[in-house]
Amino acid sequence: MLQIRKILLRGAGLEDALVQFYSGANVLAGESDTGKSFLLECINFILGAEKLTLVDEAKPYTHLAVEFVNSNDETITLVRPTSGGKVAAYHVPIADISGSGQSIAPTRKGKSKGPDVTSVLLPFAGIKEARLRRNVEGETQRFTIRTIESLFLVDEVAVIDQQSPVTGKATFGDTAQKRALSYILTGVDDESVAAGEKNEIVKARLKAKLELVNEMLQPLNERFASPGELTVLTDDTELDTLIGSLTGELENLATTRDAIQERSQEATRNILKADSQLLGIRELLSRYRLLDERYTSDLDRLDFISEGSFYFDALQEVPCPVCDQIMAPGHSHGPDSTALPIRESAVAEAAKIHAHRTDLAAAIRDLEVRLGSVEGEKHTIDTELKSLNTELSRTLAPRLEFTTERLEQLVNRHTEREATRVERERWQELVKLQNDINSSLAESGTPKQIWAGIPPKELGEFCAEIQAVLSEWKWKGTPHVEFDEKTFDITVDGKPRQSHGKGVRAVLYAALVIGLLRYAAKNHRPHPGLIVIDSPLTSYKKKKNQTVKGENGQIDAGVEAAFWKSLAKTSKDIQVIVIENKEPPTEMAAEVHYQWFAGEEAKADERAGFIPTKSAPAN
Repeated sequence: MLQIRKILLRGAGLEDALVQFYSGANVLAGESDTGKSFLLECINFILGAEKLTLVDEAKPYTHLAVEFVNSNDETITLVRPTSGGKVAAYHVPIADISGSGQSIAPTRKGKSKGPDVTSVLLPFAGIKEARLRRNVEGETQRFTIRTIESLFLVDEVAVIDQQSPVTGKATFGDTAQKRALSYILTGVDDESVAAGEKNEIVKARLKAKLELVNEMLQPLNERFASPGELTVLTDDTELDTLIGSLTGELENLATTRDAIQERSQEATRNILKADSQLLGIRELLSRYRLLDERYTSDLDRLDFISEGSFYFDALQEVPCPVCDQIMAPGHSHGPDSTALPIRESAVAEAAKIHAHRTDLAAAIRDLEVRLGSVEGEKHTIDTELKSLNTELSRTLAPRLEFTTERLEQLVNRHTEREATRVERERWQELVKLQNDINSSLAESGTPKQIWAGIPPKELGEFCAEIQAVLSEWKWKGTPHVEFDEKTFDITVDGKPRQSHGKGVRAVLYAALVIGLLRYAAKNHRPHPGLIVIDSPLTSYKKKKNQTVKGENGQIDAGVEAAFWKSLAKTSKDIQVIVIENKEPPTEMAAEVHYQWFAGEEAKADERAGFIPTKSAPAN
């Protein structure tokens, strides 16, 4: 997609006439005869229109330049003499132009294959070369900028006229414009369409097609031709509600199951932790008890030593092994010098051991209490885990299985009903095609070829996008938009756009082109990426002997206010340029790229118009 950045008029010895635009929403408002509408004519001229009708103030300017950017931030500038002729293309901004540039034609003539604005600008916008059917015989032509001009360049007359926004003024050659809309909506062109054939060949082809259609209809007729089958309920509201209810219940059960599983995992972790603690406590108790036994053994040994020291006095008098003297009482190496210290040492050591043993007994009691506590905690966790597993396996699992099975049954039923609906619609389409073929074969002369229209799916999504735009604009009630393939225009709430007054026709035209732009951007369809709308809120008045049929039909003030508010939210990926006599609300003007042409009464800090002149330029 592409966007306009600058529009410039240049002439020798003249101050440049320059207007800049940005991504998203742009509003150019101002007094009448200030050159606003002339800007749209400049865009149309640079895109290949044959002639640029210059207003008096613009006649001295010799060249028009328009600078474009695309989604890849690349730049291309097209320059064309205001008198007409070829276009020069530069792949740089206006400020960097030098040399002669690439010479291209505004449009191709005859069988020319040379470069033109379409062949340069559409690839720049990411739109591939395409072919569109141009007549009932199946001949094709190029998809060009000129083919879709009315879908992105909307002047102040067309916006309120009763003509189709797609085909413009009624002509005999509007097939390509109709197919262009289909190409934008689907992204599929008519490259494979073959030109018309001889009468006999066409009839033979139609008969073969009729035979195939009849063969395809046979099983469907058996199923859908009876009136009873056609009255099968197609309202799936109750079924969808039940599916939604079961889906919610299944999600709740799954959430409960996950919570129980998480609690089970936590309980298992706590059991493992308790087992680890019990193992440590029991190991420590075992060691403490061994230590207690060791203390008992030590005390017994000390008692023996203490008692044995009394027997030193009863020993016989024998020579002292130290001095070889008789060990009489009072002898320095005698028994009475050894027994007393040994007994005292044994008693002191026993007292220490008794103290240690008292502490050890207290520690053993504490460990035994802790052991009982941990065993109690483990038993509680074991009970909880068994309860969780029971709830999971006996209660929750069966409910999950039942709900899942019931949901699958309902989804299968919904799928079957949807398949039936699709087949019924296919049967109706085939019946219509059968009738069309029979009608073509019954006609005298060359039978008309049967061409597919715009696919209903894409057409429905396009209408839904227009409905969304109208809802943003506070259209009365809930808008219902349909597309009439006979008039190639929209019907809103059952009333054709052409049947409204001028003001409402303008609003609906604007909703159509903005909806198409949003649809194309959202679905990556072949659209230039910008729209320029002149006076969507101001009913056109008689000017230069031009009149527009129909009632004035002023728009609702709430719609106008909502229009500006919605415009301010335009995505930066696209570009919407609104040219208006009406000034937007102050708070809205601050949220868009807003420019005001003050006209003859312009103050020193205001811009008079597009052309830099002291007198106000003509529109």
